[in-house]
Amino acid sequence: MRLARPQMWVLVPSLAVCALPCLMAKDESLPTYTKEEVAELKGAPRDKNKEKKKKVEDTKTAKALKYHIKNLNDPDPDVRKSSCEMLAILAAPDAVLPLIEMLDPARKEPLNVLLTANGALAKITGKNFGYKNYDDWRAWWAKNREDFYKKAETGVSAQDKIAAEASNNTGRGYMQVGEYRTAQQYFLDAVDRDPTVPDYRNNLGLALFEQGRYLDAVEYFQEVIGLDADLPQPYMNIGRCYSRMDKTIEAQAWYKKASDRDKNGRLWDLLWMIGKEYMRRSEWQMAFEYLDQARTKAERQTPPIRDPRLYNDLAITHYGLDQYNSAWKEITNVKTLGFEPDKGFEAKVRKALNDMGVDPDEEDRKARELMRDAAAEEEDGMSME
Repeated sequence: MRLARPQMWVLVPSLAVCALPCLMAKDESLPTYTKEEVAELKGAPRDKNKEKKKKVEDTKTAKALKYHIKNLNDPDPDVRKSSCEMLAILAAPDAVLPLIEMLDPARKEPLNVLLTANGALAKITGKNFGYKNYDDWRAWWAKNREDFYKKAETGVSAQDKIAAEASNNTGRGYMQVGEYRTAQQYFLDAVDRDPTVPDYRNNLGLALFEQGRYLDAVEYFQEVIGLDADLPQPYMNIGRCYSRMDKTIEAQAWYKKASDRDKNGRLWDLLWMIGKEYMRRSEWQMAFEYLDQARTKAERQTPPIRDPRLYNDLAITHYGLDQYNSAWKEITNVKTLGFEPDKGFEAKVRKALNDMGVDPDEEDRKARELMRDAAAEEEDGMSME
């Protein structure tokens, strides 16, 4: 099948790059004031209650953080698991090292505690080395601790955000032309500059997926889940990885997770992936139902999405159902989009139609004539008006 790969779809819309206003050089000799101080100079009283409330909240957070870190050594594994969950919610950098230590094999933690601790680390750091990779977590923390604390305190700079988006867009361009290794480098740069955007990690996973590095891709899709567990796309992409590894049961389980999170039913390609699993088992009727739904949703997107690979899978499914005219129609759709279907498969469909006494080329000619006549009638009607 010589089908060109269409554009890879991403999680979130790309940020529009806007022109930055020129900034006047700041006179370091002039004093600077907070918003509250400016308001006070203008005659408005400082909101002391707001400041007091913030101090109280900070104190409560610090106490909660200290309490749950202490509970990581509680004798009860349920207490340890619960505190891992709470530390994920608090998302404090000071919780990272204690959570990493939970993964030390010497502790012999139960599996559910290990998974929760690793999930908390993924949520806080945006990384996911897996609960079995204690040494990798330790090595990453030793190398990146200072930078992690700095970014947690100051956030990502505007300059890094713009540079990250530029690298992401460049990577997407390389993906479109099949330069997946080059695209991977640009997506890595985007992730390093702005680790808060799930889109960049998802695209990095897709670049690895296209290189056949499925387990590596899964790690990045897991990191996306760590950043936002409600996004359906990373679950679908993990399912695709397992499908490529011929692990159908695992693939279906991840597709189910993606479907559960697709609240608005917008993931047309999720239906496509489920349909392909039924194709693998030659369950043609079920495959067609999912593929047909995928096509309907794709064509209703703005702008409409017409992926030749989907039409090709529909052609194969129709052939499996002995619906040779419909199979030929989908082959024609593939050609109309400017792609070349597999010659061997096209020949099989042609032979099946010939055996039925149907000449597909003659049918195509008649269909084109009907379309021309309809267009001419429409044009004549418009001219008479």
